[in-house]
Amino acid sequence: MELRQLSYFACLYREGTVTRAAQRLNIVQPALSMQIAKLEHELGQTLFDRTPKGMTPTPAGEDAYRLFAPLLEQLLDARRTLAGRTLAVTGRIRIGLVASATNDALCSTLAHFAEHHPHVQVYLTPGFSMELVDKLRAGELDCAVINQSFGQGDLVTREILNEQLVLTVGAQTPLPTPIPVPLYALSALPLVLPSHRHGLRIAIEDVLRAHSVHVNPRFEVDDATVIEGFITRTDWVSLLPASLVNRGLRDGSLRACALAPPGISRRMLCVSDPGRPVSTATTRFIDVLSEKLTALRQATGAYTDAVAPEEKNHADA
Repeated sequence: MELRQLSYFACLYREGTVTRAAQRLNIVQPALSMQIAKLEHELGQTLFDRTPKGMTPTPAGEDAYRLFAPLLEQLLDARRTLAGRTLAVTGRIRIGLVASATNDALCSTLAHFAEHHPHVQVYLTPGFSMELVDKLRAGELDCAVINQSFGQGDLVTREILNEQLVLTVGAQTPLPTPIPVPLYALSALPLVLPSHRHGLRIAIEDVLRAHSVHVNPRFEVDDATVIEGFITRTDWVSLLPASLVNRGLRDGSLRACALAPPGISRRMLCVSDPGRPVSTATTRFIDVLSEKLTALRQATGAYTDAVAPEEKNHADA
């Protein structure tokens, strides 16, 4: 009995199909099937019933997973601990990110990894929060960075950013008054916002609905880069996360001001499957991304008119 066979068995038990398990393990399906067959032969037990819908654990398979899983986790923990004593972080990581996280912070994170972790292969895919969670549950991603816009009770969650949205305009467009802008004033502004598929729009609507404010934007655009380009060329305005507009504020193509309390905030979470613990490399990547996003949020305060008190405190920290 080999550690590899037990690892393959546990993965197949959790994934439910040879196809998904082989993808998760990054091996070909015949190799996985062969190792499972060897383990069954050694144990003298059939561990899975092969069905058109996948691999269903037999009673012996259920018992094997119950007995082997704790031992396997202990062995893997020991190996990770010993490997952690070396300086090199290795592996292949698969991370999904909402589009509003793919900004300067992500570029800086990738640059950091290229310099400090040259042995890590990084696969990134953008998408909407629900789409990324579906891919995570299907085993296609190791973790996903999403906007909190729905419950994730069955997933492991970690908050990596909590920031205010700011009212953003082009450099030549006057900021509305008074500043900070009260929520009720938003209904009279020419707003361009993400669509209801987007986590940012859900966060906006939740707060406005609670304060009986209704907005009906003529333009709905899910690409924040397009929104930025549009408002720099027109007198339209938008509500965007502080970290996302940092570059435009620095180079002078955008201006921004705070919303009056309670304002509108968005929480960005990293979610992972409790049945598939994230690797050291994945954790390190999320750590760096969180640091870069927080630094952008704090720096934005220096460029924002009438920063809300809670944001000012972050910027002065």
